[in-house]
Amino acid sequence: MKKTLFSFVMIALSMTACDFTPKFTVNGTIKGKQTGNAYLVTEGKEQMDTLAKAVILDSTFTLTGSVNTLTAAYLIIEGERGGNPIFIENTDFTATLNAENPTENKIEGSTTQDLANRFFAIDKESRIAQAKLSQDFREATQAEDTTKVNNIRREFNDIIKDVTAKKDSLTKANPDSFVIAYMLESRMSGLKLEKLTAEYNALGAIAKASPSGKKIEKRIEQLLAVEIGQVAPDFTLNTPEGKPLSMHSIKAKVKVLDFWASWCGPCRSENPNVVKMYNEFHKEGLEILGVSLDNKQEAWVKAIKDDHLTWPQVSDLKGWNSTAAKLYAINGIPHIVVLDENNVIVAKNLRGDALKAKIAEMLK
Repeated sequence: MKKTLFSFVMIALSMTACDFTPKFTVNGTIKGKQTGNAYLVTEGKEQMDTLAKAVILDSTFTLTGSVNTLTAAYLIIEGERGGNPIFIENTDFTATLNAENPTENKIEGSTTQDLANRFFAIDKESRIAQAKLSQDFREATQAEDTTKVNNIRREFNDIIKDVTAKKDSLTKANPDSFVIAYMLESRMSGLKLEKLTAEYNALGAIAKASPSGKKIEKRIEQLLAVEIGQVAPDFTLNTPEGKPLSMHSIKAKVKVLDFWASWCGPCRSENPNVVKMYNEFHKEGLEILGVSLDNKQEAWVKAIKDDHLTWPQVSDLKGWNSTAAKLYAINGIPHIVVLDENNVIVAKNLRGDALKAKIAEMLK
């Protein structure tokens, strides 16, 4: 009985003494900040999730934890703006931070992080060069030196071309990297469908299966659903009076979806042109549905009144989280979608005279 009890105790002790769970460790130092907290956070479904937290003592901290797979995260220092990207995996990292000059921040510890750092270094070099050119541009503009202004514009274009070439080189050399998918996700909202699809197709299977890869795939699906020639997906949102209104329930020979918001300067500037066009073509078969990306009912209703918008208006008052905006893969407003009488998309993002000409052509 004693031998059995002794064996049980030894096994229990060995189990508590040896933890073979893979772990990550981030050992950090931060110049210019003695105390506070350091956080390692990642994007969750609804909000940021905390992977680890540590107290800063004498400008140093250590974050520890475990992840099931390579995870894109941010190292955030309490009281400091922004976050430092870190591609966390179960290994050791070193973070050297400077609260007084965050451009000097650096995180090292893995081949994945090293590749990300190479991308960040390209961007940093570009920002420094563009900042200098911006100052030169302002001075040349004030001096009305047209020749110098044009030369600086060419230099700006050369910088952008150089950045693109360097990043393309890294991408082609590492097509199956988690980082490549992450970088593509970070700029996908600014890419047209053809370009985004081509870059996505160039990714390897591992990159495509990453969280970023899946988001890119979803973005492509969303863009395909609202391409010219597709039937515009229906949605139902509330009017200012709180009554639900379906987009497809609105019948017209030509229908325009106008995504806008009271806080959007370019939208408000364009509204007089849209009002004039509506008054001219409404009796001939034009209808407009305004879809607001506002957050506040009062501001939305006031803008409708102030801008004399007499066509139907809807919103769920969720801002950029608007269900309609997400459905139509919108990343900027004003955003115009032109539909025929069968709700087929025939044009997008036309403004002013170009929009008026298209409407006139369709109403013939």
